[in-house]
Amino acid sequence: MSDLTLRNVIKSYGSTKVIHGVDLQVRDGEFVVFVGPSGCGKSTLLRMIAGLESITGGEVAIGGEIVNDISPADRGIAMVFQSYALYPHKDVYGNMAFALRHAGVDKAEIDARVQRAADILGLRDLLHRRPKELSGGQRQRVAIGRAIVRDPKIFLFDEPLSNLDAALRVQMRVEILRLHQRLKTTMIYVTHDQVEAMTLADRIVVLHGGRIAQVGTPLELYHHPDSIFVAGFIGSPKMNFLEAALTGWSQEGAHVQVPSLGEIVVPVSRQGGSERETGARLGIRPEHVQLADPATAAMRGEVLVVERLGGETYLHLDVGAADPFVVKTDGAVSARSGEHVGLAFPPHALHLFSASGAAFPHRERHRTLAEPQGA
Repeated sequence: MSDLTLRNVIKSYGSTKVIHGVDLQVRDGEFVVFVGPSGCGKSTLLRMIAGLESITGGEVAIGGEIVNDISPADRGIAMVFQSYALYPHKDVYGNMAFALRHAGVDKAEIDARVQRAADILGLRDLLHRRPKELSGGQRQRVAIGRAIVRDPKIFLFDEPLSNLDAALRVQMRVEILRLHQRLKTTMIYVTHDQVEAMTLADRIVVLHGGRIAQVGTPLELYHHPDSIFVAGFIGSPKMNFLEAALTGWSQEGAHVQVPSLGEIVVPVSRQGGSERETGARLGIRPEHVQLADPATAAMRGEVLVVERLGGETYLHLDVGAADPFVVKTDGAVSARSGEHVGLAFPPHALHLFSASGAAFPHRERHRTLAEPQGA
Protein backbone atom coordinates (compact mmCIF):
# COMPACT_ATOMS: atom_id res chain seq x y z
CA MET A 1 0.00 0.00 0.00
CA SER A 2 1.24 3.52 -0.81
CA ASP A 3 -1.19 5.68 1.14
CA LEU A 4 0.13 8.72 3.00
CA THR A 5 -1.01 10.09 6.35
CA LEU A 6 -0.04 13.40 7.93
CA ARG A 7 -1.00 13.80 11.59
CA ASN A 8 -0.70 17.26 13.15
CA VAL A 9 2.48 17.97 11.15
CA ILE A 10 4.31 21.09 12.31
CA LYS A 11 7.40 22.84 10.97
CA SER A 12 9.20 25.67 12.74
CA TYR A 13 12.39 27.53 12.01
CA GLY A 14 13.39 28.73 15.46
CA SER A 15 10.43 30.66 16.84
CA THR A 16 8.82 31.02 13.40
CA LYS A 17 6.17 28.41 12.65
CA VAL A 18 5.59 27.85 8.92
CA ILE A 19 3.42 24.69 8.98
CA HIS A 20 0.63 24.78 11.56
CA GLY A 21 -0.58 21.29 12.44
CA VAL A 22 -1.53 19.80 9.06
CA ASP A 23 -3.73 16.68 8.99
CA LEU A 24 -4.20 14.89 5.66
CA GLN A 25 -4.99 11.41 4.33
CA VAL A 26 -3.88 10.59 0.76
CA ARG A 27 -5.33 7.35 -0.55
CA ASP A 28 -3.36 4.65 -2.35
CA GLY A 29 -3.08 5.51 -6.05
CA GLU A 30 -4.52 9.02 -5.63
CA PHE A 31 -3.23 12.12 -7.47
CA VAL A 32 -3.23 14.96 -4.95
CA VAL A 33 -2.10 18.50 -5.76
CA PHE A 34 -0.86 21.02 -3.17
CA VAL A 35 -1.67 24.51 -4.38
CA GLY A 36 -1.48 27.98 -2.92
CA PRO A 37 0.29 31.32 -3.20
CA SER A 38 4.03 31.76 -2.73
CA GLY A 39 5.04 31.26 0.89
CA CYS A 40 2.00 29.15 1.86
CA GLY A 41 4.16 26.14 2.81
CA LYS A 42 3.36 23.73 -0.01
CA SER A 43 6.99 22.96 -1.00
CA THR A 44 8.05 22.77 2.65
CA LEU A 45 5.31 20.23 3.32
CA LEU A 46 6.38 18.18 0.28
CA ARG A 47 10.01 18.19 1.43
CA MET A 48 8.92 17.02 4.89
CA ILE A 49 7.13 14.08 3.26
CA ALA A 50 10.30 13.33 1.28
CA GLY A 51 12.50 13.57 4.38
CA LEU A 52 14.47 16.52 3.01
CA GLU A 53 13.13 18.75 5.81
CA SER A 54 12.99 17.70 9.45
CA ILE A 55 9.61 17.54 11.19
CA THR A 56 9.19 19.76 14.23
CA GLY A 57 6.07 17.97 15.40
CA GLY A 58 3.52 15.38 14.33
CA GLU A 59 3.83 12.23 12.24
CA VAL A 60 4.28 11.30 8.58
CA ALA A 61 3.26 7.73 7.71
CA ILE A 62 3.68 5.94 4.37
CA GLY A 63 1.82 2.68 3.94
CA GLY A 64 0.98 2.73 7.65
CA GLU A 65 4.64 3.05 8.72
CA ILE A 66 5.77 6.21 10.53
CA VAL A 67 8.77 7.55 8.60
CA ASN A 68 9.79 10.59 10.69
CA ASP A 69 13.19 9.09 11.45
CA ILE A 70 13.68 7.17 8.20
CA SER A 71 16.13 8.58 5.64
CA PRO A 72 14.81 9.90 2.30
CA ALA A 73 16.45 7.03 0.41
CA ASP A 74 14.58 4.46 2.50
CA ARG A 75 11.09 5.99 2.39
CA GLY A 76 10.14 4.48 -0.96
CA ILE A 77 9.58 7.86 -2.60
CA ALA A 78 10.96 9.47 -5.76
CA MET A 79 11.01 13.22 -6.26
CA VAL A 80 10.97 15.31 -9.43
CA PHE A 81 12.20 18.84 -8.90
CA GLN A 82 11.64 22.15 -10.69
CA SER A 83 15.25 21.97 -11.83
CA TYR A 84 15.99 18.96 -14.05
CA ALA A 85 19.33 18.42 -12.23
CA LEU A 86 20.62 16.05 -14.92
CA TYR A 87 24.26 15.01 -15.09
CA PRO A 88 25.57 16.87 -18.17
CA HIS A 89 28.33 14.33 -18.87
CA LYS A 90 25.96 11.32 -18.85
CA ASP A 91 23.55 10.36 -21.60
CA VAL A 92 19.84 9.78 -21.00
CA TYR A 93 20.40 6.11 -20.19
CA GLY A 94 23.15 6.97 -17.71
CA ASN A 95 21.05 9.62 -15.99
CA MET A 96 18.12 7.27 -15.51
CA ALA A 97 20.33 4.35 -14.43
CA PHE A 98 22.55 6.30 -12.02
CA ALA A 99 20.56 5.84 -8.79
CA LEU A 100 20.03 2.13 -9.48
CA ARG A 101 23.74 1.59 -10.11
CA HIS A 102 24.57 3.47 -6.93
CA ALA A 103 22.15 1.17 -5.05
CA GLY A 104 23.86 -1.93 -6.45
CA VAL A 105 20.93 -3.14 -8.54
CA ASP A 106 21.71 -5.96 -10.97
CA LYS A 107 22.74 -4.77 -14.47
CA ALA A 108 20.00 -6.71 -16.25
CA GLU A 109 17.38 -5.30 -13.87
CA ILE A 110 18.68 -1.78 -14.44
CA ASP A 111 18.42 -2.23 -18.20
CA ALA A 112 14.89 -3.60 -17.95
CA ARG A 113 13.72 -0.69 -15.79
CA VAL A 114 15.36 1.97 -17.95
CA GLN A 115 13.94 0.47 -21.15
CA ARG A 116 10.47 0.28 -19.58
CA ALA A 117 10.63 3.93 -18.46
CA ALA A 118 11.91 4.97 -21.89
CA ASP A 119 8.95 3.24 -23.53
CA ILE A 120 6.47 4.91 -21.18
CA LEU A 121 7.93 8.38 -21.77
CA GLY A 122 8.82 8.10 -25.46
CA LEU A 123 12.55 8.32 -24.82
CA ARG A 124 13.78 5.14 -26.49
CA ASP A 125 15.31 7.01 -29.46
CA LEU A 126 17.00 9.51 -27.12
CA LEU A 127 18.76 7.15 -24.72
CA HIS A 128 22.24 7.97 -26.04
CA ARG A 129 21.84 11.72 -26.18
CA ARG A 130 23.26 14.04 -23.55
CA PRO A 131 21.13 16.70 -21.80
CA LYS A 132 22.49 19.56 -23.93
CA GLU A 133 21.08 17.80 -27.00
CA LEU A 134 17.55 17.68 -25.57
CA SER A 135 14.67 20.16 -25.48
CA GLY A 136 13.24 21.38 -22.17
CA GLY A 137 10.33 18.96 -22.41
CA GLN A 138 12.64 16.04 -23.17
CA ARG A 139 14.84 16.91 -20.19
CA GLN A 140 11.82 16.97 -17.94
CA ARG A 141 10.77 13.54 -19.22
CA VAL A 142 14.25 12.24 -18.39
CA ALA A 143 13.90 13.63 -14.86
CA ILE A 144 10.55 11.84 -14.53
CA GLY A 145 12.08 8.68 -16.00
CA ARG A 146 14.80 8.80 -13.37
CA ALA A 147 12.02 8.67 -10.78
CA ILE A 148 10.05 5.90 -12.55
CA VAL A 149 12.98 3.47 -12.63
CA ARG A 150 13.10 3.50 -8.84
CA ASP A 151 9.59 1.99 -8.75
CA PRO A 152 8.60 4.16 -5.78
CA LYS A 153 5.59 3.90 -3.50
CA ILE A 154 4.92 7.61 -3.97
CA PHE A 155 5.94 10.16 -6.61
CA LEU A 156 6.56 13.71 -5.40
CA PHE A 157 6.59 16.57 -7.94
CA ASP A 158 7.81 20.02 -6.88
CA GLU A 159 6.64 22.52 -9.55
CA PRO A 160 8.16 20.39 -12.34
CA LEU A 161 6.76 22.48 -15.21
CA SER A 162 7.76 25.95 -14.03
CA ASN A 163 10.74 26.20 -16.38
CA LEU A 164 8.79 25.25 -19.52
CA ASP A 165 7.07 27.53 -22.01
CA ALA A 166 3.27 27.66 -22.21
CA ALA A 167 2.87 25.09 -25.00
CA LEU A 168 5.22 22.59 -23.32
CA ARG A 169 3.45 23.05 -19.99
CA VAL A 170 0.18 21.94 -21.58
CA GLN A 171 1.87 18.98 -23.28
CA MET A 172 3.65 17.86 -20.11
CA ARG A 173 0.46 18.18 -18.04
CA VAL A 174 -1.19 15.69 -20.36
CA GLU A 175 1.83 13.38 -20.23
CA ILE A 176 1.94 13.41 -16.41
CA LEU A 177 -1.78 12.68 -16.26
CA ARG A 178 -1.40 9.76 -18.68
CA LEU A 179 1.57 8.54 -16.65
CA HIS A 180 -0.58 8.43 -13.53
CA GLN A 181 -3.34 6.60 -15.34
CA ARG A 182 -0.82 4.03 -16.55
CA LEU A 183 1.20 3.51 -13.35
CA LYS A 184 -1.69 3.98 -10.87
CA THR A 185 0.87 5.07 -8.26
CA THR A 186 0.24 7.66 -5.56
CA MET A 187 1.37 11.08 -6.74
CA ILE A 188 1.67 14.36 -4.84
CA TYR A 189 2.22 17.42 -6.96
CA VAL A 190 3.07 20.96 -5.85
CA THR A 191 2.22 23.98 -7.98
CA HIS A 192 1.25 27.64 -7.61
CA ASP A 193 -0.71 27.34 -10.86
CA GLN A 194 -4.35 26.57 -10.10
CA VAL A 195 -4.96 25.58 -13.75
CA GLU A 196 -2.46 22.74 -13.30
CA ALA A 197 -4.18 21.82 -10.05
CA MET A 198 -7.64 21.75 -11.63
CA THR A 199 -6.58 19.66 -14.63
CA LEU A 200 -4.38 17.12 -12.85
CA ALA A 201 -5.81 16.41 -9.43
CA ASP A 202 -8.15 13.79 -8.06
CA ARG A 203 -8.19 16.07 -5.02
CA ILE A 204 -6.69 19.49 -4.38
CA VAL A 205 -5.24 20.66 -1.07
CA VAL A 206 -5.41 24.47 -0.92
CA LEU A 207 -2.81 25.84 1.50
CA HIS A 208 -2.81 29.31 3.01
CA GLY A 209 -0.36 30.56 5.60
CA GLY A 210 0.89 27.08 6.45
CA ARG A 211 -2.61 25.72 7.04
CA ILE A 212 -5.05 23.73 4.92
CA ALA A 213 -7.77 26.09 3.73
CA GLN A 214 -9.82 23.36 2.02
CA VAL A 215 -9.48 19.86 0.55
CA GLY A 216 -11.72 18.55 -2.21
CA THR A 217 -12.10 17.55 -5.82
CA PRO A 218 -11.48 20.31 -8.36
CA LEU A 219 -15.20 20.78 -8.98
CA GLU A 220 -16.03 20.76 -5.27
CA LEU A 221 -13.59 23.60 -4.68
CA TYR A 222 -14.81 25.45 -7.75
CA HIS A 223 -18.52 25.25 -6.99
CA HIS A 224 -18.43 25.13 -3.19
CA PRO A 225 -15.47 27.10 -1.79
CA ASP A 226 -15.43 27.20 2.00
CA SER A 227 -13.94 30.69 2.14
CA ILE A 228 -13.41 33.84 0.16
CA PHE A 229 -9.71 32.92 -0.10
CA VAL A 230 -10.43 29.60 -1.84
CA ALA A 231 -13.10 31.23 -4.02
CA GLY A 232 -10.63 33.86 -5.18
CA PHE A 233 -7.77 31.43 -5.72
CA ILE A 234 -9.53 28.64 -7.59
CA GLY A 235 -10.78 29.69 -11.02
CA SER A 236 -9.25 31.65 -13.88
CA PRO A 237 -10.10 34.47 -14.15
CA LYS A 238 -10.81 34.64 -10.44
CA MET A 239 -14.23 35.18 -8.91
CA ASN A 240 -15.63 38.72 -8.85
CA PHE A 241 -16.45 40.20 -5.44
CA LEU A 242 -18.78 43.03 -4.49
CA GLU A 243 -19.17 44.66 -1.10
CA ALA A 244 -22.60 43.98 0.36
CA ALA A 245 -24.66 44.58 3.46
CA LEU A 246 -26.54 41.67 5.01
CA THR A 247 -30.01 43.04 5.83
CA GLY A 248 -31.91 39.93 6.88
CA TRP A 249 -32.88 36.31 6.38
CA SER A 250 -35.93 34.51 5.06
CA GLN A 251 -36.87 31.03 3.88
CA GLU A 252 -35.48 31.95 0.46
CA GLY A 253 -32.05 32.83 1.83
CA ALA A 254 -29.98 35.90 2.73
CA HIS A 255 -31.21 39.37 1.85
CA VAL A 256 -28.27 41.58 0.89
CA GLN A 257 -27.97 45.17 -0.26
CA VAL A 258 -25.38 45.75 -2.97
CA PRO A 259 -24.39 49.25 -4.13
CA SER A 260 -25.61 49.96 -7.70
CA LEU A 261 -27.60 46.71 -7.65
CA GLY A 262 -30.09 47.11 -4.85
CA GLU A 263 -31.44 44.36 -2.63
CA ILE A 264 -31.24 40.76 -3.82
CA VAL A 265 -31.85 37.39 -2.23
CA VAL A 266 -29.02 34.85 -2.27
CA PRO A 267 -30.18 31.22 -1.80
CA VAL A 268 -27.78 30.30 1.01
CA SER A 269 -28.25 28.92 4.51
CA ARG A 270 -27.32 30.70 7.68
CA GLN A 271 -24.55 28.80 9.41
CA GLY A 272 -22.60 30.39 12.22
CA GLY A 273 -21.93 34.10 12.31
CA SER A 274 -23.23 36.72 14.66
CA GLU A 275 -26.90 37.69 14.88
CA ARG A 276 -25.78 41.30 14.43
CA GLU A 277 -23.40 40.60 11.55
CA THR A 278 -24.14 42.91 8.61
CA GLY A 279 -20.92 42.99 6.59
CA ALA A 280 -20.70 40.58 3.67
CA ARG A 281 -19.24 40.11 0.21
CA LEU A 282 -21.08 38.82 -2.81
CA GLY A 283 -19.17 36.63 -5.29
CA ILE A 284 -19.87 35.51 -8.84
CA ARG A 285 -17.61 33.88 -11.38
CA PRO A 286 -16.95 35.67 -14.69
CA GLU A 287 -18.60 32.92 -16.78
CA HIS A 288 -21.82 33.12 -14.75
CA VAL A 289 -22.42 36.83 -15.36
CA GLN A 290 -24.97 37.51 -18.10
CA LEU A 291 -24.94 40.56 -20.35
CA ALA A 292 -28.24 42.45 -20.43
CA ASP A 293 -29.79 45.57 -21.90
CA PRO A 294 -28.10 48.50 -20.12
CA ALA A 295 -31.35 50.47 -20.23
CA THR A 296 -33.18 47.97 -18.01
CA ALA A 297 -30.42 46.05 -16.21
CA ALA A 298 -30.12 46.39 -12.44
CA MET A 299 -26.35 46.95 -12.72
CA ARG A 300 -24.30 48.60 -15.44
CA GLY A 301 -20.58 48.69 -16.07
CA GLU A 302 -18.23 50.67 -18.28
CA VAL A 303 -15.96 48.55 -20.47
CA LEU A 304 -12.32 49.28 -19.59
CA VAL A 305 -10.52 46.53 -21.51
CA VAL A 306 -11.63 43.89 -24.02
CA GLU A 307 -9.56 40.69 -24.22
CA ARG A 308 -10.42 38.72 -27.35
CA LEU A 309 -9.19 35.13 -27.26
CA GLY A 310 -11.04 33.78 -30.29
CA GLY A 311 -13.74 31.50 -28.93
CA GLU A 312 -14.26 33.65 -25.85
CA THR A 313 -13.90 37.28 -24.80
CA TYR A 314 -13.16 38.78 -21.38
CA LEU A 315 -14.65 42.18 -20.57
CA HIS A 316 -13.03 44.14 -17.76
CA LEU A 317 -15.61 46.54 -16.38
CA ASP A 318 -15.77 49.47 -13.99
CA VAL A 319 -18.82 48.89 -11.79
CA GLY A 320 -17.70 51.16 -8.96
CA ALA A 321 -15.93 48.39 -7.06
CA ALA A 322 -12.32 48.41 -5.88
CA ASP A 323 -11.23 45.97 -8.61
CA PRO A 324 -12.30 45.62 -12.25
CA PHE A 325 -15.28 43.33 -12.69
CA VAL A 326 -14.58 40.56 -15.25
CA VAL A 327 -17.18 38.99 -17.52
CA LYS A 328 -16.46 35.94 -19.68
CA THR A 329 -18.65 35.99 -22.75
CA ASP A 330 -18.90 34.82 -26.35
CA GLY A 331 -15.92 35.48 -28.59
CA ALA A 332 -18.06 37.36 -31.09
CA VAL A 333 -19.39 39.95 -28.62
CA SER A 334 -19.12 43.44 -30.11
CA ALA A 335 -18.41 45.45 -26.94
CA ARG A 336 -15.70 48.11 -27.07
CA SER A 337 -13.79 50.13 -24.50
CA GLY A 338 -15.83 53.05 -23.21
CA GLU A 339 -19.21 51.44 -23.84
CA HIS A 340 -21.67 50.61 -21.08
CA VAL A 341 -23.15 47.12 -20.70
CA GLY A 342 -25.90 45.78 -18.47
CA LEU A 343 -25.30 42.88 -16.10
CA ALA A 344 -27.59 40.18 -14.76
CA PHE A 345 -26.73 37.71 -11.99
CA PRO A 346 -28.50 34.31 -11.83
CA PRO A 347 -29.27 33.77 -8.12
CA HIS A 348 -28.09 30.13 -8.11
CA ALA A 349 -24.64 31.25 -9.30
CA LEU A 350 -24.10 33.75 -6.49
CA HIS A 351 -21.83 33.10 -3.51
CA LEU A 352 -22.05 34.92 -0.21
CA PHE A 353 -19.25 35.34 2.31
CA SER A 354 -19.35 36.70 5.83
CA ALA A 355 -17.23 39.61 7.00
CA SER A 356 -14.71 37.06 8.33
CA GLY A 357 -14.44 35.44 4.87
CA ALA A 358 -16.35 32.22 5.57
CA ALA A 359 -18.78 31.03 2.90
CA PHE A 360 -22.49 30.66 3.60
CA PRO A 361 -23.46 27.22 2.18
CA HIS A 362 -25.85 27.03 -0.76
CA ARG A 363 -29.31 25.67 -0.07
CA GLU A 364 -29.12 23.55 -3.21
CA ARG A 365 -25.91 22.10 -4.49
CA HIS A 366 -24.68 23.42 -7.84
CA ARG A 367 -24.83 20.86 -10.63
CA THR A 368 -21.31 19.96 -11.67
CA LEU A 369 -19.95 18.52 -14.86
CA ALA A 370 -19.45 15.22 -13.04
CA GLU A 371 -23.14 14.83 -12.26
CA PRO A 372 -25.51 13.07 -14.64
CA GLN A 373 -28.48 14.91 -16.06
CA GLY A 374 -31.49 14.63 -13.79
CA ALA A 375 -29.33 14.25 -10.65
